[in-house]
Amino acid sequence: MIISVYEGKNDKIMVMKRIIYYLLLIVGALVLINLFLVPVMEPTMIYLPTRGMGANPRSIGLPYEDVFVTCKDDVKINGWFVENKAADKVILLFHGNGGNISYRLPLISLLYRLPASIFIIDYHGYGKSEGKPAEKNLYLDADAAYNYLIEVKEYQPDQIIVMGSSLGGAVATYLAEKEKVGGLVLLRSFTSARDMAQLTMPLYRRPFIWIRSKFDSLERINKISAPKLIVHSKKDETIPYTMSEALYGKAADPKQLILLEEGSHNDLIVAKRYISALRRIVK
Repeated sequence: MIISVYEGKNDKIMVMKRIIYYLLLIVGALVLINLFLVPVMEPTMIYLPTRGMGANPRSIGLPYEDVFVTCKDDVKINGWFVENKAADKVILLFHGNGGNISYRLPLISLLYRLPASIFIIDYHGYGKSEGKPAEKNLYLDADAAYNYLIEVKEYQPDQIIVMGSSLGGAVATYLAEKEKVGGLVLLRSFTSARDMAQLTMPLYRRPFIWIRSKFDSLERINKISAPKLIVHSKKDETIPYTMSEALYGKAADPKQLILLEEGSHNDLIVAKRYISALRRIVK
């Protein structure tokens, strides 16, 4: 049997064309996913807001003001101002990505007893706040809350302790870099949204799929001169405590890292040294 050399070459060319064709299909599909599907899916994966409000501070015996402030995009967001007349410091509290402020009453109660006043807000699209959540909108929320404390409540910047839990830690870090504050407290927070995406979804990363949100606390934290307290549980099943170690390592002095042996991601941590450290930062 005689096989033509030209036929062999043609077969190789056809194989190469098919490979290139399938590669182009894959690249095209990834481009379409990133252009159209990711922008739709990403917010639903990051933000888990609840509209319905459960209880309020009065339910735990604390007087409060139901506050609405207007952001620079003209969206009104809702918050609670809980005044403790025995304290001259206020904690500006940013919660995590799920629920709304009515889910944070145990933490509000703990902070009140330090003692401290508390101002906690709901982001765009959470609770009674208008709008839709997005990274830029959460930063607008933080700006509006800070301005409310300065302009309406007449606090001095060094009287404002910025505190964030989980996703709220990224919002708090943004604000502490941008504005003068009396301290920054991060509870079980992460280094960046992209680090979390790579950790939880191996394909949700470049060059395959890239997310728009940054929430890059690791990039910001070394620019913050205020005292910093970073708290994380070693048993956190959602955000690894090594991310808090990385934030601590990058942060400028003064700083303190507390790693707890107890508590999961959603547990209210009440360890004695954690409470003592909070009291020192609000004294």
